[in-house]
Amino acid sequence: MPSPGVLADDIEPWLREDAKDMIVAFRRLPAEGGRVALRLRLHPAAGEVEIAIAEGGRVSAVGATSEVGPGYHTYLAHLLRRLGSAHGITWDPPDVQAGTGDLTGFFETGRRADAEAPLLVWLRDTLQRACDQRALAGQPLELIGSTADRFTFEGAIATPLGPRDDEWLSAAVANPRVAVELWPWFADATDARYLLNRALCLMWTDVRWRPAIEEGEPEVVDEVLRLLRRAFPLEPSLPYPWREWKELLDIAGDRDPMRERVEREAVAAADGPRIGYRRQPVRVAQAGWQLTVPGSFATFRTDEELRASEGDRTITIAASPTGTPSSPMAAETFLDRVAAHLGKEVLNHQDGEVVARAKLAIDPTSAVEMAVLEGYAAVRGSGAAIRITIHDAADWEWALDMWRSFRPV
Repeated sequence: MPSPGVLADDIEPWLREDAKDMIVAFRRLPAEGGRVALRLRLHPAAGEVEIAIAEGGRVSAVGATSEVGPGYHTYLAHLLRRLGSAHGITWDPPDVQAGTGDLTGFFETGRRADAEAPLLVWLRDTLQRACDQRALAGQPLELIGSTADRFTFEGAIATPLGPRDDEWLSAAVANPRVAVELWPWFADATDARYLLNRALCLMWTDVRWRPAIEEGEPEVVDEVLRLLRRAFPLEPSLPYPWREWKELLDIAGDRDPMRERVEREAVAAADGPRIGYRRQPVRVAQAGWQLTVPGSFATFRTDEELRASEGDRTITIAASPTGTPSSPMAAETFLDRVAAHLGKEVLNHQDGEVVARAKLAIDPTSAVEMAVLEGYAAVRGSGAAIRITIHDAADWEWALDMWRSFRPV
């Protein structure tokens, strides 16, 4: 039997080719404990699917489909079936006790109704929970599984296709035909509606609505424009986001053949709130600590740290538990250990249980004048570090505000 690495070398290019029109992101994790994992996102509203290969040729596939819809569920099942046929993988039958297999039964039967019915039950229960949550505490519910960022929005529920208000929520609980509007991929067909919804998901959750300056941003804008251009000839009567389409053409600087039509439709479009959660502040989190940053910031995550940046402003945060489960470390003890080098000009801050120290100074090693805020914050049992770099003296107070607002989730 080939090693996990060799099997992964065979499976990875096959997946990249077979799913090339669907892949949003693809990464291969370093081998660990004789196991190699491939993680891919196949829709802007979906979380990652993990395909892992272990010793002895054991292959597993794990992914959630409920927030995207039955169309995504059937696509993923067919993809895994093709993967099995191409590489001699025989998938185990479902095991209820072990919690393995397709929980809808579609993978075994191939009947669309088997995929749709359980997801409709999930959708009904989720919307009812949102209603109950609104009635008890007034808190909105987020149903966006594609990102760890938390958005600021007006309404009762945040979906990959935008927020919905209480009136829509009540109607959706009572009528499944209204409820399914929440799913960006309901039908099996990859038709104009599917293409438009895929573009809308990217516009709501990924586009920063400013010049595309950070890594990967031009590609997101280009993908949205590609999807809109493909969808329009198939079904011109769909409700296209003309104003936002024009914004994206301006960001891309495209002399697009659709530009004249888009500009004309954008002028005639009704006024109102624009698409894009990232037009508002976004709450990011790392290892149990959170920070609210401008929605225009690009975010990059690893297991060790999170970096948020836009132009000359960059924030990096990292955090970890302190002490032991039986004896958590006091906040002051953590700061005494990690922040002692800040010297006498240290800034102190306390907000409830959060204790913090920082120093803001010019970086003498930088080729251009750059200020750096090096800060630390802690509560009992958890500590965090934050580093903020700025190039404009006007941003000093902003950097201090960021540090002061850094706190546990």
